[in-house]
Amino acid sequence: MTPYTPPRAAVNGSALLVLEPPYRATSALRSGDQARELPLGSVVVGVGGTTLAALAALTRLSRQCPWAVPCIVLPPEEQLLEPLLRLVSELRGRLVVVTSVSSARSRIAQVVASVRRREPPTPARLARWLARRLRQRELEAPLRSQFQEALAGIPAEAGLSVATYSRLFSRYGRYCARDWRALALLCVHHATGVDQAPVGTGLPLRTARQYALKYLGETYQVMTGRLGWEWVLEAALQTGRYT
Repeated sequence: MTPYTPPRAAVNGSALLVLEPPYRATSALRSGDQARELPLGSVVVGVGGTTLAALAALTRLSRQCPWAVPCIVLPPEEQLLEPLLRLVSELRGRLVVVTSVSSARSRIAQVVASVRRREPPTPARLARWLARRLRQRELEAPLRSQFQEALAGIPAEAGLSVATYSRLFSRYGRYCARDWRALALLCVHHATGVDQAPVGTGLPLRTARQYALKYLGETYQVMTGRLGWEWVLEAALQTGRYT
């Protein structure tokens, strides 16, 4: 992946802060090596400088560390540049926006709360993230098809069977169509929380616990204690020996 290097705009005061589990304090992100070693569930926060500088820094970081949740802190008087954000595909639908607050402790609490309120990932967003992470863009369409069926009940394109999709996925790794559907359900379950799970996800608590152990190698309690659906996919890729 493209190494992380601080953007030129960083000289104008922009910086990246890291908020790692259990989310009690932030630290400065100083190097690409540090970015590659960020623990799963980390949140990277762009602060200071201009909005453009912070977005540039977060974009570079997302290419280096796609399992981290990108977040930007804006001054109260500044508005996020929506047209610019639409051009940054790595951050689209993932970026958490927080209004600047007075103290570091308040900022941490607000970042955590904002990440938890982030809208659940769509089938398209999950498929795009995985295709980029695996550097297999041809996987995006079939993955999106499986995720749409799992999350929205939309039948797979062209009426292809589960077995057909599984044969396709077997070219790239061990997970079959049912595994990918299960992971989509687990991501949405994690993103929405137990008490706010959307109707139709079809993932009881007992099943979520089983999936956490099977695909993430973690207990359900560990899973729910970390922020972001991105780390769920990354952990599943590691468990499946894709990465």
